[in-house]
Amino acid sequence: MKVQLLVLVIFFSFVQSVFGQGKAYYNQTEFGVLFGKKTDSWDGQSENRVDLSILTFHGAKISKNQVIGISVGLDQYDWISVFPIAFGWRGFLGKANKPQLIGGFDMGGGFALLEKKEKTEWYESRYQGGLLLSPSIGMKFPSKKGKKTSLTMSLAYKRQELGFFQGFFEFNPTPRPFTSTSLPPGYSSITETSYLFHSLVARIGFIF
Repeated sequence: MKVQLLVLVIFFSFVQSVFGQGKAYYNQTEFGVLFGKKTDSWDGQSENRVDLSILTFHGAKISKNQVIGISVGLDQYDWISVFPIAFGWRGFLGKANKPQLIGGFDMGGGFALLEKKEKTEWYESRYQGGLLLSPSIGMKFPSKKGKKTSLTMSLAYKRQELGFFQGFFEFNPTPRPFTSTSLPPGYSSITETSYLFHSLVARIGFIF
């Protein structure tokens, strides 16, 4: 987990140094909790899950009340760490010096870049990323006069696709009866599992 956080800190610093050159730079960083359901593989019963999430949005203002940019972060689910990267939009409703309503939408992918890939003489396995969609709504509370930092509170829905691949190698390349021809060369069997996470996300953070 320490290595994962270090990777994120380095990445965030790099993104901020690039976007921060312009006067229209916008940053919204939030910490939150993912609420959802998980299914027990033995009896099919669903259980509640509570996971952690970090999200930072780096963008540029395209109008007085709209921002477009890139969001990156870390979603630590029960058994897997997901690294989301998405294009995003933020819109504001209300006067700048008073509490504002914030709407947002992120679309991109969640990647298992921090998960270990395995490969032996017998098999190989890896987690694969998938589509990410996340609309959100929240409030922005302006700080005292002379301060640029604002407090934010938001709720979001996050839909995250992931996959798991495991393939066993073929050690007898000689064609045999009843052998499936749909497998890639070199494999005797392949298992692909798809995962779909639906989460309600509660976040709190700051706009800089």
